Amino acid sequence: MPISQIKGRIVAVYNYFMALLPVRLANQLIWIDRQSNWSISIYEGQSFQNLQPTTVVTNPVLTRRDVTDIVAAFVADPFLVRGANEWLMFFEVFNHHSQKGEIAFARSQDGYRWNYQQIIIAEDFHLSYPYVFESGSTWYMIPESCEANSIRLYRAKKFPGTWEFVQEISIGSRFVDASILNFNDIWWLFVGIEPTEGSPCNLMKLYYADSLLGEWVEHPQSPIVKDSVEISRPAGRVQIVANRPVRFAQDCTKTYGYNVRAIAIESLTKSTYIEAQIPLDSHYLFKLGTMSCNHIGMHHIDFVSTDDDRCIACVDMR
Repeated sequence: MPISQIKGRIVAVYNYFMALLPVRLANQLIWIDRQSNWSISIYEGQSFQNLQPTTVVTNPVLTRRDVTDIVAAFVADPFLVRGANEWLMFFEVFNHHSQKGEIAFARSQDGYRWNYQQIIIAEDFHLSYPYVFESGSTWYMIPESCEANSIRLYRAKKFPGTWEFVQEISIGSRFVDASILNFNDIWWLFVGIEPTEGSPCNLMKLYYADSLLGEWVEHPQSPIVKDSVEISRPAGRVQIVANRPVRFAQDCTKTYGYNVRAIAIESLTKSTYIEAQIPLDSHYLFKLGTMSCNHIGMHHIDFVSTDDDRCIACVDMR
């Protein structure tokens, strides 16, 4: 019997017995290759430009071992929401059995110590990058759904745990990690483009609309990034810093999700777009190898500025 068939049978038997275990036990015992073992940590600093791993708790603060309702391969792509009485984090959980991402959330009283809650959105296609945002008094989410060849808008029926699909944003396909921003009363949508399935993202397009549920128009300077795996794939929420938007991009030159770059948007109107990378040490936002869980890569950031001039960020790493 060929070696490949022997390996295949071993994996099949392993997965069969793992499926028989209770979920919590399976998530403690399951073996995951280090290349795929993403986890979530908390960093902090005076701004996003000087973030360091927090010393308040031990990182990572969320891993696949914290998931209680599905057998999980990893957790990644975290987004933060700071409420009046608690913090919330939305993120991808990769289902080990279906081999597809699902969306879950966790709660925290202080932004450091997190308690996993549950899966809140699961489809028959892969979901990740749960970009959650508020418009008026309603919470929305645009998770990545590239596998379904669509950008899908969800609305919270009962925030944060119950969501419903609203509509597709019909602007094309092969879009990854759509990132939305309301700036100067206009909605802007930054989307990475995978030219073909399995190929690295090397383009970024920009769209705008006068209302969230309205018609989206491609910007005249779009694509705003061409033929680049350094800054074309979004890496977290587009933030307003010192009255100007700042977007974050995965640098995939060395490997997928190697590190994060920061780009300041200097002009954003319906007719003009100008951006420039923010100077950082080694061009990257993060220093790898500072913990046992971030030797290979970090590819996502979302942060909240607190009342005491601190910046608390959730990041993912492997």
